[in-house]
Amino acid sequence: MHTTSIQEELKLIEKERARLADKEKELNEKLKAQAEAEKQLQSLFEQSGYPTPRALVIALMKKYGVRVTGSATEGRRKRTTITAQIRDDVKGAVNGGSSKNQASKQFEISYFVINKIIDGKYDHL
Repeated sequence: MHTTSIQEELKLIEKERARLADKEKELNEKLKAQAEAEKQLQSLFEQSGYPTPRALVIALMKKYGVRVTGSATEGRRKRTTITAQIRDDVKGAVNGGSSKNQASKQFEISYFVINKIIDGKYDHL
């Protein structure tokens, strides 16, 4: 190996060390901030008087009108079984001028499944 290539590699190693040191500092700061946030949340829960953290969260969601799709408060998400009737209705709506997005909302079926219906993946029904 040439001396210059060894020196270049040593310089690259030093740059990498500096980059790693910066990354380590950044991660330690994030860890410290995360620990502080967890401490605040624990304190908030303890002062709330609610029996469980879940009870506190549900009460806050109700108070402030927060809705989360698929949350534990709503149970399992609804699954639509695609039947020949639904397939024909979806195709009729899209061919009749509705957009796939509109059909997705109208029939409460994901846009992905609407695409599959239009592409003929459910024609066997």
